[in-house]
Amino acid sequence: MTRASTSAANFGLLLVALVLMLHPVMGELTSRHIRHHLFAREDSNDKCHTDLVANYQEYKTRCEDNNDPQKTCFTHWAGDLKGSKACLIAEGDVRKKLMIKDDTMTDFTIDKPADSFQIWYPKLGGVSLSYDNFDSSTGCKDITIQRGKNFLWNIWVSDEDGDDKDIDASYYSATSKRLCSKWIHIHISSSFWNF
Repeated sequence: MTRASTSAANFGLLLVALVLMLHPVMGELTSRHIRHHLFAREDSNDKCHTDLVANYQEYKTRCEDNNDPQKTCFTHWAGDLKGSKACLIAEGDVRKKLMIKDDTMTDFTIDKPADSFQIWYPKLGGVSLSYDNFDSSTGCKDITIQRGKNFLWNIWVSDEDGDDKDIDASYYSATSKRLCSKWIHIHISSSFWNF
């Protein structure tokens, strides 16, 4: 072996050792190839949109005038939908399915509870939230949150039962839980210590 090839081999081993040492500290990284399976494809214009608009009447009907636990309503305690990218899993236009209360873009619901969706927040560290697997007999649904590439941003979610964090992406790249309350609270913060 030449001196150059030995140096290159040592450098490669050093990089592998560094990645192995950082893995427990940084957590599991999501491959860019996996990301497109978690979210609707970027080139699928009919399912994903950033140009979301308020629809107060439809929101009011489902959330303010209705105590039905089967109509899930979301509110951002921190963060909002401004600049977010919303995607429907099934067919349809997310702009017509997502009912947003007003221009503050903090409160919203979905037209039909069985419609699964995903929201990616590129301006808020790239964190994301997914809603799926709604059970019409119980009102329960699966909520998945995912940490973005910027580790200074965090997302956590709580239901209306108690004052705890039901799902927290602080220590996991992605985590999920089945929640059964009408109201789901979303908290997105940029300070690592502000959980």
